[in-house]
Amino acid sequence: MKPRNLSAAIVAAALAWPAIQPALADDEELKIGVVAAESGSFVSAGNTIVAAAKLATQQINDAGGIKIGGKTYKIKLYIRDNRTDVNVTIAAARELVDDIGVKAIWGTETHDFSVSMAKITGAAKVLQFSGNSSLGAVLDDKSVAPGGWLHYTFQSEPQEWQRSGSTAKGVLALLTPLMAHPPKHSVVFVGNDATGQYLSSHYVKALEAEGQQVDLVKYPPDTTDFSPLLTRIKGMNPDIVHFWYNGDSTLTAFPQALKLDVAPAYFLFGVDPGIYQQRQLKSDKPVTLSCVPVCWGSSPYPVVQDYFKKYFDLGASKGPQSSVSLLYYDYFFMYAKALEEVGSIDKPDAVVDAILKMSYQGVVSPVPLTFNAHHQVTFATEVCLVKPGTSDQFNCTVEQPPPAPPPGDTGG
Repeated sequence: MKPRNLSAAIVAAALAWPAIQPALADDEELKIGVVAAESGSFVSAGNTIVAAAKLATQQINDAGGIKIGGKTYKIKLYIRDNRTDVNVTIAAARELVDDIGVKAIWGTETHDFSVSMAKITGAAKVLQFSGNSSLGAVLDDKSVAPGGWLHYTFQSEPQEWQRSGSTAKGVLALLTPLMAHPPKHSVVFVGNDATGQYLSSHYVKALEAEGQQVDLVKYPPDTTDFSPLLTRIKGMNPDIVHFWYNGDSTLTAFPQALKLDVAPAYFLFGVDPGIYQQRQLKSDKPVTLSCVPVCWGSSPYPVVQDYFKKYFDLGASKGPQSSVSLLYYDYFFMYAKALEEVGSIDKPDAVVDAILKMSYQGVVSPVPLTFNAHHQVTFATEVCLVKPGTSDQFNCTVEQPPPAPPPGDTGG
């Protein structure tokens, strides 16, 4: 009896096939790659790219997909862990472009990795979205022009002089009223790698424009014992120590600085109030935090609060740099909108033009997102003050970027 029932089931399925075949045929596949550090020294930022991509993909696909040239496309993600290694990044980009045939790639999160990838994606006319402000060093008239090697690359976070300017202004505005005297001497403590060097060069100029005397102290990447360098910084008698760039390293170095009583005030770049509270960090000195671009632990915008609820409900971790996910999420929808306007997934130059003309109201910014001629966007930075002696009492402000680079900063 079992064979007869099985045969009947096969026959029934065969008879039903013509009815379901058109529905399946309607959905084409849009291949998108994601290259991010799911392991290694920059994992907290890398994980956010993957989580943002998954959320955006789910929402677009659940809403019916993307209507392009009379067809309906559903996004299929191809995610690759670059292990915070530039050679792995290059291999992943080549696989995604040459073997899989993706139409766009999201990632990575560090400057030299993004540039290495762009040399591959650009030659293949594959769009690349990278939340990496240090791309500003190479995005110029020549490189983004048609035929230029960065024509298909978009920087999905603000130019660094903008972010540095809004951050410096917010940090000093929040810390100064709580200090014994107006701060004049700042030390910027940063990882000594390509991204750290580039980012800190702009932040130093931004602090100097706010009247600070600035010293720059660099630590080797992957440092875990910061006490010798922090002791050196303490001897410099700073008013504020600014932990810049790598939130993972900062969360190791900052408690060591508190034990050594290095300074009367601190700034932790890229550390969300949510993670500060989660780890029950406390300081009897005033501490400021910033998020890129807005904080998941303390956001003034309901749309951002709603986004992070969905983001964490999907299984994303509440990490020190979860807010970085917003540097990738909105651009899925901008890309989808551009494809719909162009009517084809195989006209990358037309898609680039459509994105450059677009004004898109997303989650990341209360004002619509637009790209400038160098493929860069502009939006504000959230900075928060932690009440001394607490882990969960924050006063936050959203600072708009300055209108122009500070003296000595070319804006590149």
